[in-house]
Amino acid sequence: MIDIEHISKHYVVDGRDIPAITDINLRIEQGEIFGIIGASGAGKSTLIRTLNLLERPDSGRILVDGSDITKLSKTELQAYRRKAGMIFQHFNLIGAKTVGDNIRFPLKLTGEYSDAEMDARVGELLELVELTEHRDKYPAQLSGGQKQRVGIARALANHPKLLLCDEATSALDPQTTQAILRLLRDINRRFGLTIVLITHEMDVIRSICDRVAVLDRGFVVEHGPVADVLLHPKHPVTRGMVRESSHHEESADLGSVLGLSGPLLRLTFLGEITYQPVLENIAKALGVSFNILEGVIGRIKDTPYGQLTVQVIGSAADVGRVEAAFAQQSIHCEVLGS
Repeated sequence: MIDIEHISKHYVVDGRDIPAITDINLRIEQGEIFGIIGASGAGKSTLIRTLNLLERPDSGRILVDGSDITKLSKTELQAYRRKAGMIFQHFNLIGAKTVGDNIRFPLKLTGEYSDAEMDARVGELLELVELTEHRDKYPAQLSGGQKQRVGIARALANHPKLLLCDEATSALDPQTTQAILRLLRDINRRFGLTIVLITHEMDVIRSICDRVAVLDRGFVVEHGPVADVLLHPKHPVTRGMVRESSHHEESADLGSVLGLSGPLLRLTFLGEITYQPVLENIAKALGVSFNILEGVIGRIKDTPYGQLTVQVIGSAADVGRVEAAFAQQSIHCEVLGS
């Protein structure tokens, strides 16, 4: 478990004090995939790099399994970093070394393994990332996705407990991005590895993360389970990111855009009820009709979800009965306007 307590970091640029992150407080549970999202300049890279002290915070504590890593000696920090692998946006492979030798490199640095042990570990990792046949190739001969797979294998070489992903998919095309995310999910499940990733893409958070923190200008403005944050965003920055990723109009303005009178309801379904004929059943039971104005069905990691904006065709009393009926089914119902 990682407890980030009151972490702040600033830089001095041209004599000016520039805060990068300010009073960050987060808890990352063992074995989860934790996402950090924000626009460029929000402080994401600074924050993730404090978790292995590539950036040392000006103040605060970072407790990993109860031990404050900001207090580690040089020798202790080297040992900790071997258990905190990192993958990078631009791969950071050594161009003059083969794929196999890139993966072998962190093993060799420890001085703890024989040549036979290193060769065996490299073979295991190449099989894991499905690059066995590319062992003797050089980075320049690989695609972007293959380079990132090498980066992942290298980061896993010393059996880390923590994997830090610094915009690991932002240089990749959408299809390759999904393949890398599937690999990270598989690694998380097979090895119980804690993964912390930063991204500016809400779809990455939606696809892979258990919980998320939203950064804006160095502050955490919202955090929690991904379903809560994405489906019920509270902060304007989060709402803007969700709206941009969904390509929908703001639901609260939909009635005026379409020239509709009366309240609109935004319904949020989570879990298997997403696929049930709930609207049809309630319409029959209450004798009302629904006008579906917009909607989306998808998945947040492994959980299906749906959101619909509907108009209730009926009286004000009917709207109240409809709200109660949705509440009985544990469906979140929000009245958007009148």
